[in-house]
Amino acid sequence: MISRIVILFVLSISTQSVTKATQVDCDAITTDLRNTSTATDLCVIVLPRQKWNISSVDLSAVVLPSFDKFSLLGVNGSFSLVNFFSSKSHVEKILIYDSIMHVAEIPPSVQNLLISQSYTRQIIIEHTGNLRYALQTLIALDNELPDLPRNIDKLVHLKTLNLAKNLLDKANLTVFGSLKELETVDLSSNQIHELIIGPIDLPSLRKLDVGHNKLKNIPSLLGQLQSLEELTLSHNKLEYIEMSYLNGLTHLKVLDLRFNNLFLGYLSRVFLPNLEVLRLESCNLHQLDLLGIETPKLRKLYVEDNKLEYIEIFINGVYHGAGLELYGDRNPWNCNWLHDKHSRVKLVVQQERQTCRRFVKKVCCVGTDYSSEWKTDHKWHVTRQQNRQIYKVLEEQQDRLRRTEKHYGEMSEKLAEMESTLEEIRNMVKMIAAKHDVVH
Repeated sequence: MISRIVILFVLSISTQSVTKATQVDCDAITTDLRNTSTATDLCVIVLPRQKWNISSVDLSAVVLPSFDKFSLLGVNGSFSLVNFFSSKSHVEKILIYDSIMHVAEIPPSVQNLLISQSYTRQIIIEHTGNLRYALQTLIALDNELPDLPRNIDKLVHLKTLNLAKNLLDKANLTVFGSLKELETVDLSSNQIHELIIGPIDLPSLRKLDVGHNKLKNIPSLLGQLQSLEELTLSHNKLEYIEMSYLNGLTHLKVLDLRFNNLFLGYLSRVFLPNLEVLRLESCNLHQLDLLGIETPKLRKLYVEDNKLEYIEIFINGVYHGAGLELYGDRNPWNCNWLHDKHSRVKLVVQQERQTCRRFVKKVCCVGTDYSSEWKTDHKWHVTRQQNRQIYKVLEEQQDRLRRTEKHYGEMSEKLAEMESTLEEIRNMVKMIAAKHDVVH
C-alpha cells in the first residue's frame, strides 16, 4: 500500500514538472520602418489579443515565430523580456510601445532594443559572467528613468544610446569608460543640472546631445571626448562658457549653444581646428569676440535674435577659401560696421524686415557711430560683464576647493581619533599580556 502511494506521488510530481509549451503567433506582420530592405520582416505581438493568459504561462516555455524582429504592444505590469525571448539565440530587434513596463531587463541575445512611452523606471543589466551582451542600440525614449542604467559598462558593443525625455537630473559620462564602440549619446529633454566627465577614452563617440536640460556650466574635462564631431548644449541655463574647456575636441564640426543667456570667454587660447558650424541664436549676446578662438574651418556662424551691433574680429583663417556665412537676422547691426566688414564675411538675410529705416547691402542697420573711442568704451563695458562672470566661476571653484579641504580635514581628525583609540587598545593588550606573564 505504501509503495503504491509513493508511485502515485512521484507520478504527480513528474506531471507537474513538465511545462506545457505555449505557441505565440504574430498579430500582424509589417515593415520595419527603420529598415525597408524587406517588406515583411517585423512580427507584431499584441499581448491582450493572444489566446493565452500571461499570468498563468511560463514565459520561458513560449514558442516564438521564426522572426528576428519583434514589436510588443500592450505589455501591462510584470513581464520578463529575458524569459520571453530565452528560446531565441539571436534577436535582431525588440520594439515596445504604449505599454506599462516599469522594469525592463535586457535579454543578452538582443541587438537593438527600443522602449517608448512605457513608463519604464528601471533598466536591468545583469552581470553575465563570460557572456557578453549583444546590444548595439538602446533607445528608452519618453519614459520615467531617474538615472543612467546601472552596469551600463557591460554593454560593450553598444553604439547608440538614447535616453531622451526621461527624468535624469545628472549624468556621469565616466561610467561609459568601457564602451569603446559607443558612437551616439542623446540625453536631451531631461532635467540634468550636472554633467560629469572624468578622465575617459571614448574613441568612437561622435555625437553628444544634452540639449533641453538645466545645465548652468560645462565640465572642465569636456575636451576628453576627443572624437566628438557634434556637440549640442542648446536650451539650457548656461550663463558663461569657458571656451578653453573645449580644447582637445580636435574633430568637432558642429557646436550648438542656442537659447542660452550666455557670455563666451577664454582664459587661454582656444583651438578647434575642424569646427565648421557655430550656433549662437537667441543667446542675448551683446558682444562677440572670436580673436582668441581659433577656428580655421569655420564656414557658418548663426547669431540670429541677439543684441549684436558688430562682431569685433575674426581669425585670419576666415578670410581665406570660401569665407564665412554669417546668419544674423534680428540684430541691431551698426551701419558703418556693415560697410567695413571683410568681403569674405557674407551676411545671409533670411527674413526681410518690413519696417527698417536704413539698409546696407540689403541688411537692416540702426546705428552709424563706430569710432575707435566708441568701440573701446563699448568693449570695456561688455568685458567688465564678462570678467564678473569669470570671477563668479573662479569663486565657485574656490568654494568647492574649500569644501574639499574641510572634508579632508574632518577625515584627518577622524583618523587621528582612530590612531589614538588603537594606541589605547595596544596599551591594554600589553597590560593584559603582562598580567598573564605574572600569573604564569
